[in-house]
Amino acid sequence: MTSLLAALNIGALGATSCFVIVTDATLPDNPIIYANAAFCALCGYSEIEILGRNARFLQGPGSDPLVISDIHAAVAAGAGIRREILNYRKDGTSFWNDLTIDPIRDAAGQLKGFVGIQYLADAAHRADERKAEAESKLAIIGDRVPGYIYQRVMRADGSIELVYCSRSVCRLLEIEEDEVARKFYDHVHPDDLEGLKAAIRRSAADMSIFSEEFRLVSRSGSVHWVRSDAPPRRLGNGEIIWDGLAIEIGAEKRWRNKIANLALRDPLTGLLTRAAWRQALTMQLNMEALESGHCGVLWIDITGFSALNDRLGQHFGDEILCETARRLAKIAESVSGVTARLGGDEFAVLVPACADEEALTLLAFSVSHKLALPIGIGDQRVTIKTSIGAALSKNGKPDRQDADELSGELMTQAELALRSARQQGHDAPMIYSRQLDDRFRNRGLLARTLEQSIANGELALHYQPVVDLGSGRVVSAEALVRWNHPIIGMQRPDLFIPLAETSGLIVPLGIWVLNEALRQRREWQEAGLMPPPVAINVSGKQLLDPHFVAVARQSLDSFGANAMDFEIELTEGLLIEPSPQVMTSLTSLQAMGFKITIDDFGSGHASFRYLRDFPVDKLKIDQSFVRQLVVESTDALIIRAVISLAHGMGIELVAEGIETEMQRDFLVREGCLVGQGALFSMPVGAETFGTLLGAEAFAGPFGNGMRPPLR
Repeated sequence: MTSLLAALNIGALGATSCFVIVTDATLPDNPIIYANAAFCALCGYSEIEILGRNARFLQGPGSDPLVISDIHAAVAAGAGIRREILNYRKDGTSFWNDLTIDPIRDAAGQLKGFVGIQYLADAAHRADERKAEAESKLAIIGDRVPGYIYQRVMRADGSIELVYCSRSVCRLLEIEEDEVARKFYDHVHPDDLEGLKAAIRRSAADMSIFSEEFRLVSRSGSVHWVRSDAPPRRLGNGEIIWDGLAIEIGAEKRWRNKIANLALRDPLTGLLTRAAWRQALTMQLNMEALESGHCGVLWIDITGFSALNDRLGQHFGDEILCETARRLAKIAESVSGVTARLGGDEFAVLVPACADEEALTLLAFSVSHKLALPIGIGDQRVTIKTSIGAALSKNGKPDRQDADELSGELMTQAELALRSARQQGHDAPMIYSRQLDDRFRNRGLLARTLEQSIANGELALHYQPVVDLGSGRVVSAEALVRWNHPIIGMQRPDLFIPLAETSGLIVPLGIWVLNEALRQRREWQEAGLMPPPVAINVSGKQLLDPHFVAVARQSLDSFGANAMDFEIELTEGLLIEPSPQVMTSLTSLQAMGFKITIDDFGSGHASFRYLRDFPVDKLKIDQSFVRQLVVESTDALIIRAVISLAHGMGIELVAEGIETEMQRDFLVREGCLVGQGALFSMPVGAETFGTLLGAEAFAGPFGNGMRPPLR
């Protein structure tokens, strides 16, 4: 042993920071005959405790048997070896060794012993352990995720490959793991395959986030909807990689379809809803048959239904509605028409091919007669009276946009005729004519004087409070323009806004509204009041103006206003295939601090996709659903669906058109806590609204301390 140690430079070994031991191969069990101070400090044993023992005493339960076997084999063969092994200190803690063992031979080549030089490998092994742990967790997540994790690559030649998929996709598609890369695209629904590949190429072309919904078909034929999102990254060799997650959205799709069905069919009568019926009307107006004919609309209301429902009870009231629906459906079928329950006790019939007003009048009288026949409910027989308004389209085939506008106009005309029929107080149907329509009585005068109205100071903003339905506190206000015409008096916006749209005056009118709202809010503040945020209605033509955002910014600066104190309110129709300029304007306005509010939501225009693609801040439930609200009606179901949608997407919600305590209480129960309407206040002038701001609470006449509504 002495000769062996003498052959080594023990002084150098003792001074090194490496961990060094020397063993004597000439002695039984190859004992340790030298350990430097660094090694003793590493393992926690004193030199006396180490010398004379085989190095295996450092091994423990975590030491790899295969590594130990390799070391034994090398030592037995008198060869050198390098391995990493987990050893244990005296106190039981473990440490990783990067161990190099070299044989020591004498001048004759005879094996005398071994020198072991060791380095700590803890850091590298801990990193490897953390990596392995992360990979294990990722594999578990990948196996359990409702969908799959993937990596897709587009090669330099444009070919697309799926190079990795978590094992969960095997469960989804019912295939083996080695089949995924080869057969994945075989399982994409054939109707979705080209769209999926096109979305991948679009993402590669502009390096935008890949986002697509598509169907996968399993081996047994089960269909799974998935939504996939992944950002692209380009490699140095020109290949593009997507590391993404595809989530199964079958439940979401079923939920969407359920909501869509609620929007199509009235659950009580089975007739179409207002929105679905209007779509049918628009489609009919687009058909070639209109070039040689007219399209007729009947608008039917059951006279005194509310009193009848209160007297007989809701069950009997529902039976009356259902029997009315059955009779109308049968009449509509006889003329190849379509029937809808518009809400409450109002119905409509679309007559697709009507010769003239006389034919439509005869049909309306026939409807009135058949609905007046007694209805048998149990042992009772009930007779109802109806009011009917009718309108007839003009000749000629409209273009697609005109057809949508014309369908709304026909519905308005039929409703105006119905209003006139009610006022007449008898069962005779009323056909629409311009004599019934006050929109046209002063139209020429309004058109001629609209341009001067701003300069002459004839315009004013009225403000309708938006309140917390629980406390009655005013939380915001909607600014609504009014025109006090010097000759014909106060004019509603629906009488002159369309004129402004068609004449091009809507842009300067909109700028006036914006500036006046900013000015008035500053005036309230200077008076010591604390005005809430103010919503400003903006038209599509304003958003199409590339200078509108700059004008809005300049107005804010001029009045020292903060955009966060205002909302930009637009109708949901603007979200149907919105132009790039509209989306650019909205995005810029939102970045400035304006909240973006969608008015009249649920009226049948926008889809879930636009809410997902554009970050809307607030939705306003279309007032037609609220005003015609009957518990357990289609309107109630649609309102519940919209509330659920808004809550799920984290979007604020306001209900419009609240007129009764029942409507308010229903909305609160369902989770819509903010609203506006005649129950609380009609739109009022700036001075009156300022008075409201000084009150501690404000609500309708129902409840403790609530003020009467302002009319």
